[in-house]
Amino acid sequence: MPTRFETVDGFLAAQSPERRADIDALRALVREAEPGLVEIVKWNSPSYTLGGIDRLTINAAGRGPVRLILHFGTERAEDKGAVSTFGGDPAGLLTWHSDIRASLTLPPADELAGGRDAIVTVIRAWLAEGGSNR
Repeated sequence: MPTRFETVDGFLAAQSPERRADIDALRALVREAEPGLVEIVKWNSPSYTLGGIDRLTINAAGRGPVRLILHFGTERAEDKGAVSTFGGDPAGLLTWHSDIRASLTLPPADELAGGRDAIVTVIRAWLAEGGSNR
């Protein structure tokens, strides 16, 4: 059975040094995009709320790259067959999973500096628009 984490510090302590570096890099980008986010553990991963609504979750499970899940919590129904009209991703960084949920894959460390601004821009746009399908 997987370890259940109660705190972000507990989650971070359980990561390998390489994985921890990627997670910390993504956490820094999230904080840069919106310092007012509240970091909690939800879905057994670091997650971020804004105004009490779950908006972002770090997915570091498995062996693949660390991803940021952009969502609108559990309060809104999602339509996996609908196309999102979110316009805040001019660089095409997001992979869409429904009309209100997408993922952003953290680039390798040697490519992160070049994509930093685009990642922060997408996060800010997502939070500003509410990830809505308008």
